[in-house]
Amino acid sequence: MTPDRSRRPAPGAARRRVAPAPRTAPAALAAAAALVLAGAPAAAAAPSAPAHLPAEVDAAARYEPAVDCAPVQPGTELLRRLIVDAYGPQTIGTARACPVGGPVNSEHHDGRALDWVLDAGDPAERALAEDFLTWLLGEDADAASAVNARRLGVMYVIWDGRIWGSYRADEGWLPYTGASPHTDHVHVSLSRRGAAAETSWWTGQTSPLAGHWVALGAERSVLGAPLGPAREWRGGLRRDHERGSVLWSARTQAREVHGAIAAHYLSGARAQQLGLPVTDERPTPDGVGRFNHFEAGSVYWTPRTGAHAVPAAVRDAWAARGWERGELGYPVSDAERTGDGWTSRFTGGSVVLDGAGAVTVRIG
Repeated sequence: MTPDRSRRPAPGAARRRVAPAPRTAPAALAAAAALVLAGAPAAAAAPSAPAHLPAEVDAAARYEPAVDCAPVQPGTELLRRLIVDAYGPQTIGTARACPVGGPVNSEHHDGRALDWVLDAGDPAERALAEDFLTWLLGEDADAASAVNARRLGVMYVIWDGRIWGSYRADEGWLPYTGASPHTDHVHVSLSRRGAAAETSWWTGQTSPLAGHWVALGAERSVLGAPLGPAREWRGGLRRDHERGSVLWSARTQAREVHGAIAAHYLSGARAQQLGLPVTDERPTPDGVGRFNHFEAGSVYWTPRTGAHAVPAAVRDAWAARGWERGELGYPVSDAERTGDGWTSRFTGGSVVLDGAGAVTVRIG
């Protein structure tokens, strides 16, 4: 698996790194009886819904392909537990090693997928799969479709030679033409928000900004209470809080900025230059500083140096020299205009970006 170092930008950012037809009641009882006779756990009526679910339902998940390696995400593990709690002990795989030298082409690689081992040729196991899928993709009292899939952030499901996608839900189940027909397991892939456990099933919030805030700890989080509703901001949405902000766009997801880093980022033209955040604020590996990554750079802070913006090209050169643990140390300035280029000063040297885009590192 590709090292994360807990500081890799989100995928796509600058580097720092036929729902089954509901069975009749007699058929459902027969399926449950078959499971008991087979020694498998009988299917529960459905996974238990949390008490905090709002009347509003989350928007259907967009298709978000895997582009990076990551460990199993919290929403993936919570979905596995939800299935086990409802249907008893099951064989459900979540982790899959990233390919070495090959493409990242599965949500298993970025921790957003699970495989529930069930045999489509076994009547009891097939009944169990279809009970789950009928619950997942069924309508609510207001005839909203795939309600539980939307509340969980399910992006697509593959089972028994067919695929259902939230991003084309109106087409229902379609033939699946991949290498495996998935007759021996149910595959579920989650959206990034679903994998982060920030959808309404887990947070009681359908807004991605509010869901992220709840996941961080709501009023008890570093952000504190919200100061007002979300508003449009730089191609996305922004909601301000007592001690910071949550910023969202479809390409970056919801991320928080707070404290000195937020103050630096939101002042002057830095937000325009850096784009939206692609990480929350995180500690540096040496334990001294803090940082947020953005679409086109980063902001780093330490008690001694303060907060400074680092453009992506400079950041890449800094990374190649060992980040803050290397000879350059921490940034002590934003990029400053020098001739036809830019210079970023560090505690141990500088990085110069000339007008042609060439980068020079100077130590001392």
